Amino acid sequence: MTMLMQIQDNLATLDLPLAVWSKKSVNTLMPLSQLVADQISLSEVAGVIPAVTPNKLGSESFRRAYGLNYAYMGGAMANGIHSAKMVAAFANAGMLGSFGAGGLTLERIAQSLSEIKQAVGDKTFAMNMLHNPADPDWEMQVVQLCLDNGVKVVEAAAYINLTAALVYFRLKGAQLINGQVVPAQRVIAKISRPEVATKFLAPAPGKIVAKLVASGHLTETEAKLSEQLAMADDITVEADSGGHTDHGSLTCIFPQMLRLATRMHKQHGYQQAVRVGAAGGIGCPEAVAAAYAMGAAYVVTGSINQACVESGTSDQVREMLSGATTADVVSSPSADMFELGAQVQTLKKGTMYGVRSQKLYQIYKRYDSLEQIPEAEQQQLEKQMFHKPLMQIWDDTKAFFASRNLQRIADSAEKDPKRKMALVFQWYLGQSSKWAITGDAQRRIDYQIWCGPAMGANNDWLQESHLQDAPKRTVEGVANYLLNCAAYLTRVNIAKTLSVSGIEQCQDGTFPIRLQQFSASTEQHFEKEETKLDSIQGEIKKMNTVVNQKLDLTESKEYFKKLWDVLPGGAHYNFADPERALIVPFVKGKGSRVWDMDGNEHLDLFCKFGALFVGHNNEQYNQILIENMQKLTSVDTFDLEYEVCQKLIDNVPSAERVRFSLSGTEAVQNAIRLARGYTGKPRFVRFHGHYNGNADNVVGGRFNADSKDFPVPEMFKGDMLDTLGRFPNTLQDQTFMLPWNDPEILERTLEQHGHEIAAVLMEPICMNGGGILPKDGYLERAKAACEKHNVLLIFDEVITGVRFGLGGAQKLLGVTPHITTLGKALGGGAVPISAIVGRKDIMDYYTKGKIIHAGTFNGYPMGLAAIKATFDLIENEPGCYDRMGGIMSQMADIFVKAAHASDMPLVLQGMPTGMVFHSQNELVDRSEGYTAKVKMCDIIIREICKRYGIQFSPLSRMYSNLMINQNDVSFFEERIYPAMANAKQIIDITFPKGL
Repeated sequence: MTMLMQIQDNLATLDLPLAVWSKKSVNTLMPLSQLVADQISLSEVAGVIPAVTPNKLGSESFRRAYGLNYAYMGGAMANGIHSAKMVAAFANAGMLGSFGAGGLTLERIAQSLSEIKQAVGDKTFAMNMLHNPADPDWEMQVVQLCLDNGVKVVEAAAYINLTAALVYFRLKGAQLINGQVVPAQRVIAKISRPEVATKFLAPAPGKIVAKLVASGHLTETEAKLSEQLAMADDITVEADSGGHTDHGSLTCIFPQMLRLATRMHKQHGYQQAVRVGAAGGIGCPEAVAAAYAMGAAYVVTGSINQACVESGTSDQVREMLSGATTADVVSSPSADMFELGAQVQTLKKGTMYGVRSQKLYQIYKRYDSLEQIPEAEQQQLEKQMFHKPLMQIWDDTKAFFASRNLQRIADSAEKDPKRKMALVFQWYLGQSSKWAITGDAQRRIDYQIWCGPAMGANNDWLQESHLQDAPKRTVEGVANYLLNCAAYLTRVNIAKTLSVSGIEQCQDGTFPIRLQQFSASTEQHFEKEETKLDSIQGEIKKMNTVVNQKLDLTESKEYFKKLWDVLPGGAHYNFADPERALIVPFVKGKGSRVWDMDGNEHLDLFCKFGALFVGHNNEQYNQILIENMQKLTSVDTFDLEYEVCQKLIDNVPSAERVRFSLSGTEAVQNAIRLARGYTGKPRFVRFHGHYNGNADNVVGGRFNADSKDFPVPEMFKGDMLDTLGRFPNTLQDQTFMLPWNDPEILERTLEQHGHEIAAVLMEPICMNGGGILPKDGYLERAKAACEKHNVLLIFDEVITGVRFGLGGAQKLLGVTPHITTLGKALGGGAVPISAIVGRKDIMDYYTKGKIIHAGTFNGYPMGLAAIKATFDLIENEPGCYDRMGGIMSQMADIFVKAAHASDMPLVLQGMPTGMVFHSQNELVDRSEGYTAKVKMCDIIIREICKRYGIQFSPLSRMYSNLMINQNDVSFFEERIYPAMANAKQIIDITFPKGL
């Protein structure tokens, strides 16, 4: 047996206490009994690893309170998906199950209760109680049914406020025994927000208690005891889960709730503290062990149980779930809170439910009644989704409410067309769940399957195990395997703190039970092709310890540290990527060179994201700006405006009229508003990999290949353009997102949705997505399709305008859009200025008072002077673009040779005055056309080159300026060879098995 196998075997024998023997500075494991038998001195013992068995994980108090063997709970899934059979399986395994009563009739609940009681005897189980504001009578009837049948535990979910029914269940039968308040029933509250947790951590509200006393539901004694009793015995902190979810991070919200529970326990002086459990995203042993390590009294699983044989769903659903990955989930409108815009997390792979339900919600927001929906769109709904006329759906909906004694809801909706439309759409949302549960083969594409990312984590962990196939998964089998492996990991982590030799090899995502019985692969997750970009930060930190730095950056680093105290992140901009490993502050510049605080000279190919076009300290440019400052500072209108507008009109093909603003984001947003005002339509089309500013409606998301019929952007974890604080559903409400360079999908989208699309917004050369040129004929077909459907084509030339020629990319490519946005290089790079230019009849909407375009510094003197200075410099040197392009081409050749000299692949693409490099041999032809490993290598190259005095722009870009010269080529050649050799060393460490 190898040393590693011996360590694993010892740690996997969970009930075997181990000693850590320290001999000659090497710490090894041995059974505690052997330590005694060999009479080893205690001075040689570095520590002890106790027995950690699954039945010792979590809170003993929780296990004792509910009569369980394990601090483990299977959370409820509505509509009986957490079935009576599943509840019994959990109970008989010494765990807690919660029957999914939500959405079921009282008769079905009563029948299931009978089945559960017969199967479990006196073992504990829970009944799920879903907050039902639309039908509070149902909630009270379920509570009464539970009390009549001796149900002792309710799992309360989806509550925002406490209800009389829940308070009644909690307090009924409470007694004072030996000076201690003993409730007859227990409540486990599933929460995700502190304000809701506070209500469950406090005593029952006095007003509700008083009403229950007045109605005869509670006695005065029970009411009095309520003051000493929290509303919940336990609160389950729910993070990123299936179904209703706030997408919270468990590592953030759990500690917060734990502290809140402690504070409220002290405040109210309860005899028994409210325990706190963890749920959401728990699908693998690492997550279970982490939850217990954070202090969870118990863990709750949900999505992963739906794939087990006991779940009350179809074999088709179990099969679909067992093939899901962590990315195969999507947020969709909630059936029960549809009108409020609430979302549930559902399975994306293999079903169109997410896309179709989102489409219904968009229609609901757009129109006030079914009658307002255009006939063509209504026919499409009836054909694709409802499979019968909407009025027939309304008749079915009325019949449903009548069968539930809720005729008042239908009667009210008859007087409220908007409400009526919502109920018709909710028919689809409700039926989609039923179709999934029953396995309706004709409706498979419409299945609504509640699912969180834990399902994908569970499937990944179970690969090559005895539970890989769905038909072999039982809730007891999955739970026991999870708990055993979590106990093993807990012991591994203790061993790690005691510096046991070789222990790091036990944390590779594999487990001894696999290795011994099921021959699982020991391949580490990091070596998978799609390495997550989340690892970038760690790898960059690793660089800092091994990079042989060419430059001494001592003062620059010290300044950067000080900057952190006053400037968040030490920078003026950020995305959702890790903090930059090295920022170099500069003190002066000349031409293409800049100097840092340590006196080091750098070649500036960053050029402030391509904005710096004239070069540093360009005397002619500076003089024009100085003369303008000496003449005017800031006025509303001045004498350069006509000249500068005319320069744009003379050079940019689409510019018949001009308006100015400050930033590219601002210009794009005004262009979108202009297109909407001109066409009278709300949506616009964006493209994957294109960047159109940082506003809520244009940043983030990706193309969802499963939603081609209604291609709203898909949000995904790890998106470096995603952000907190975005107004809910902004991207989905306003935009479609498509892959670029695919004319067929654009034409199809405009054919299907042209009636609601105002604009198609694109970079004519996709610089942000990799330096990709449009395919032959793509831009021509895009413009033709736009004009066919009264849609405006907007070119975002914030990067390409001026930088690729005075006429921008549109002049080079021969396609004239209806509107263009310009920025960055437009003003040379020293001052902010942007522009919106376009066709006369479109731009004239500004003159008719129909569309607002306002801004204090729109067309300010310094900005327009900067445009004039930039255009004058270019016009005075007609060959400047060829000259810059020639120099950049030399650098590109040297760059590739330096990479090859270090046995690295490299390709450059784009245009000569703005290039993008990629660590691969093939040109990138689509924004998704290079892997996470390639992106990581590009980042490594950029970070290493900083230390050798070469400044590239983020996203692997390199830009020229008017002052670039042959000396810069020599400087680049001198620095790039050792930089690439150093980068190769780091890449080899990062990817030991190669690219």
